[in-house]
Amino acid sequence: MRSVSPRNTWNRLLAGGVASALSAGVLLALIPILFGRPLPMIRVDWRNISEPDRIGAEQRLQLSEPAPIGGRAWYYVPLDTSPQALLAVVTDPAVEDTRGIDRRTFQITDSPALTPRRGGLLAGPRWMAGGTRLLAYALAGLSALLMLSALLSSPRLGPGSTARTRMAGRLRDPAGTLRTLPHTLGAGLRQHTTAVAVILVFLATVAWRFLTFTGFTNDHYAHLALAQQMLLGDRPIRDFADPGWPLTYLLTAAGWLLAGNSMATEWTITALGFGIGAACTVAVARQLSGSLTIALLVTTFEVLIYPRSYSYPKMLVYGAFAWIILGLARRPSTRRIVLTALAIAIAFLLRHDHGLFVGAAAAACVFLATRSQGWRDAVRRVTQLTAITAAFLLPWILFVSFNGGLLAYFEAGLDYSRGEAAATALTSLPGFQGGGMTTMNANAWLFWLFWSLPVLAGVIVWRRARGHREQWVGELPTVVALVIMSVLVNGSFIRQALEVRIPDAVVPAVLLAAYALRACWTNLWRQRGLQWAVRFVTIAGVVVSGAAVSQISVVADQYDNAMISRGLSGIRIRTSEVIELLRRSHRGDTPSRYSAALAPFFDYLDRCSSQSDRLIVTGEFPDVLVLAGRRFAGDGVVFGAWYSSSVHQDRTLAQIEEDPALFALHMGDYSTFQERFNLIDQYLNREYDEMAEVAVPEAGTIRILKLRRRAPVGTDAATGWPCFTTRPTPSRP
Repeated sequence: MRSVSPRNTWNRLLAGGVASALSAGVLLALIPILFGRPLPMIRVDWRNISEPDRIGAEQRLQLSEPAPIGGRAWYYVPLDTSPQALLAVVTDPAVEDTRGIDRRTFQITDSPALTPRRGGLLAGPRWMAGGTRLLAYALAGLSALLMLSALLSSPRLGPGSTARTRMAGRLRDPAGTLRTLPHTLGAGLRQHTTAVAVILVFLATVAWRFLTFTGFTNDHYAHLALAQQMLLGDRPIRDFADPGWPLTYLLTAAGWLLAGNSMATEWTITALGFGIGAACTVAVARQLSGSLTIALLVTTFEVLIYPRSYSYPKMLVYGAFAWIILGLARRPSTRRIVLTALAIAIAFLLRHDHGLFVGAAAAACVFLATRSQGWRDAVRRVTQLTAITAAFLLPWILFVSFNGGLLAYFEAGLDYSRGEAAATALTSLPGFQGGGMTTMNANAWLFWLFWSLPVLAGVIVWRRARGHREQWVGELPTVVALVIMSVLVNGSFIRQALEVRIPDAVVPAVLLAAYALRACWTNLWRQRGLQWAVRFVTIAGVVVSGAAVSQISVVADQYDNAMISRGLSGIRIRTSEVIELLRRSHRGDTPSRYSAALAPFFDYLDRCSSQSDRLIVTGEFPDVLVLAGRRFAGDGVVFGAWYSSSVHQDRTLAQIEEDPALFALHMGDYSTFQERFNLIDQYLNREYDEMAEVAVPEAGTIRILKLRRRAPVGTDAATGWPCFTTRPTPSRP
């Protein structure tokens, strides 16, 4: 009988512990997705008032789903759980008593009454969710036991190991251990400086995004609207068009299911994306430059250029993929090719062009890394990478095929891409003007710098490869892959509104900059005078680039927002402000002046419409849908420059006619909407009546139309507008 080596035993215990932990985490994460989430309820004991007065108070206090429990006591699901709203419930003259509200903090109590789970994919009995949770806890316990066993039997900590022997010696001499502790810690930090830098950069990036957070822009709400659409019952592709970001809005939807729909959930996703991207950047830049100082410098540029919050996948994908490319270029083993294929698939699902760009870079990397084995083997490895990537994407391919078909999906995606390109394409190359570091000059400098870096890096690596002077294993495949990535990213992302678009392309640029700086700062030249001349040129370039970054990202405003100038007291105040902001629902945000002006309309929707009602928005304002808590009608988020297809608006019209919106909101550039979507405009003129106009400061008015054939059931006391339900429902998923 063959004996099992201690290392194999340790490997099996560790693998079993990790697998059990992952299984437990997946099960816990799937509970709200499969079975939904319960909503908290509060109990209200009314005073001796009439039924019409009680119904009016329910609408006024935004209490939904009334359920009598005897006498004058009712259970409700509060639509607004903010302290201000709950304070209004407690202090209302019609309310005698409440339960489920903490009267000190005016928040929902820790153990409120709950509704049955709702919003899940499965409609099973209650015990199914509890049983799944119990199974997850059992797997977590099993994982703890296996991990503990692996720890005790590991080669580093097991019997006879160096670590255990060293620890025994330190325990026998505790005084000596304490005396040498500072030296030991210092030596450990020096030995792992890159790892420490990676951790610190991650924490600093997340902290900076926290202190400078003032809310989400309205463009960020495009994928939030898609997440809301899915959570409210629509299926992607079958019921609405996917512009090519399936995993982006699925992450948001999963976050809302797991942690609620406060702004903190979405901020956490974005901040982690930026933090991980920056951490990967400093790790890769350290290898490319051979200098931790250079790595920290270029990563600082990435953080301070401050990409918009919706750009977090760009920082995450290209930073993490560059790190994967480093390992792949060193040793393109089958295991690393599988990991790379998984990363390509994830990038593709976050946004399809990300997958295409990193896929092209990875193919070049694999080919060059295996070129020494002959071109046939190199082609075989690239084919292997492609096939494994396709295998990872097979479930998504099948889902698309069964919900509308791949041809129709990619046709709609091309319509979206063409619309976006037409609306944002550069009409001329940026140039310089006099007057110092203006926004125009900053845009021009960074534009040409970003396009010059792949050329410069390509020349450097070509000269090194030709002279067989590679500085580390895999230098040529790594740099060529980054050059390809940079060219594709620059060509796709750098478009009109350069101060907004240039930050999207920053990751490949700073990595190539780190590699280029190595040539004159880390390496030694024979002609030292020439080297110092080039160094002075790079110093000037870094200074000008810093000024340009500061200009387009308005670093001064970031600094003021963070309140760092006021010291620790200012940071504490700012921390409290951001925490309060993140606790709010997205309706507490003001992403655009249009959604701010529509705040009374959103409250009206809570009182006088149901969650199944839909909206049509005819401007570039997806935030309106999320703050309203209502689905869009048709297949596109809004009828703007690229969110909906003007080429196939006949299909959109057929879908709207089948399930019409209760309200249509004309906002923004109405003439452009008429020109692009004339069929939709004719339908709205034919089937809808104007209900109200809402003034928008310095931006005209919003015309609110209502569906003509939908009969109201009453009149809203607060606005005088028609009511279409007597049972208000929660407005947010």
